[in-house]
Amino acid sequence: MKVGVGIVFFEDARGLQRCLDSVASHVDLIIAIDGRFKDFEEVYDISNDGSKGVIESFSNAKYFCFPNLTEVEKRNKYLEIAKVYGLDFLIVMDSDEYAVIDETVLRFNLEEIMFQKGYSEIGLTPSPEVYGIKMYDQQFEKKDTTIVRYNERLLYKPGSLRYSMIHSNLIDIHDNSRNFTTAKYTSEVEGIVLYNDDNLRTQDYIFKSIKYQSYLFASERFERKRIVGYETLKYK
Repeated sequence: MKVGVGIVFFEDARGLQRCLDSVASHVDLIIAIDGRFKDFEEVYDISNDGSKGVIESFSNAKYFCFPNLTEVEKRNKYLEIAKVYGLDFLIVMDSDEYAVIDETVLRFNLEEIMFQKGYSEIGLTPSPEVYGIKMYDQQFEKKDTTIVRYNERLLYKPGSLRYSMIHSNLIDIHDNSRNFTTAKYTSEVEGIVLYNDDNLRTQDYIFKSIKYQSYLFASERFERKRIVGYETLKYK
């Protein structure tokens, strides 16, 4: 069983250090995608704050750079790379997040998934699934509020998944009708919890990031309503 982490980032060396410190000893491969996000305010294309050095300090981390892509395009890069490296599972993280992992519990649960899926996939193309990971989310805009939720962050057979149209919409490349948006994952996986906060980022970067995220959600609004609305109808 091969387990990896996929992460996209730009100009976030301190966050990356904390993030990778929390996961590196628990996974086989870290796929780290650098590069300015398309339409992000910075004028340079590659992180120049030492982020690359942080990645390269971990022996199981691979550094890649794909500048001037949308968030969807950059996330699809680590899904493509996951297929090249034959990963069975991919944990999706952002550079402002870190994980608390009970490796014994997590590995046991992942082995159970592989065992159950193995019987259903005999003679068939392996079908990806999307699982929820519990997250404690503390955002810059709401310092006194921690949101507890499950996000679609654990991907089985990630090489067969792609983000489509919006950055939270995952589809099966072998069957586009299999859509994993709006928390329609198979189940929650125990053994890993994610924490999110912006405490290691500069205020200047946070304000730029908030502006970019606002732009991103505005640009996705029509597709988000269409996809989420369809999924809500479909699962009633």
